[in-house]
Amino acid sequence: MSDIEAFLNAPPIDLSLDEIRAALDSEPYAQQIHNPDEISLPSSCNLKYRSAAVLIPIWRQPENGELYVLLTQRALHMRNHPGQIAFPGGKHDPEDSSIQYTALRETLEEVGLSPDCFDLLGELGEYCTTSGYCIKPIVAEMTRRSELSLCEEEVKSVHWVPLRFLLTPQNYRFKKNKLNPLSLGFFEIDYQDIRIWGVTAGILYGLYQTLARHLR
Repeated sequence: MSDIEAFLNAPPIDLSLDEIRAALDSEPYAQQIHNPDEISLPSSCNLKYRSAAVLIPIWRQPENGELYVLLTQRALHMRNHPGQIAFPGGKHDPEDSSIQYTALRETLEEVGLSPDCFDLLGELGEYCTTSGYCIKPIVAEMTRRSELSLCEEEVKSVHWVPLRFLLTPQNYRFKKNKLNPLSLGFFEIDYQDIRIWGVTAGILYGLYQTLARHLR
């Protein structure tokens, strides 16, 4: 059974914030997230990867303790990936003091949440894309629910998705796009009226794998 098949048949995970922190603390950050697209790249493709970071913001609902993840929908007029569901984030600038700072800066720019809204829980291994980015996912608890201020140039809307839903492999599908001469594979998830796929779903797959290793 392939890693992808094993994942799609794996049990759901439901962890507390403390358990998530412990899992991330125990995992080496050097282990990259498996991107199923990469196996389709010709060996002649020597990509020069650029660094980027995303924030995975997790909010604990005080009333019932349910954990939610903040996702954005990219503005429809953007040149790259218009309308797609994504984590807040972007390219690492040379003047950024750290890759964690990149994720927090981009979150402030995109949705108006300042760094003091977050307590960093840990990070995942990089997710390297076929478009030439190595993305570092930073996982953070949102410690206060301040009002959002969306950058209309970049963000059309935001969505709060239960973490339990995103850590249930049965909610994922694995699909392939045939783009001659390549066949590119990707995960996708439907939640209410949004479709989470590609890089974002791949990073969530990596989050599941990291947390699942801690439970073994």
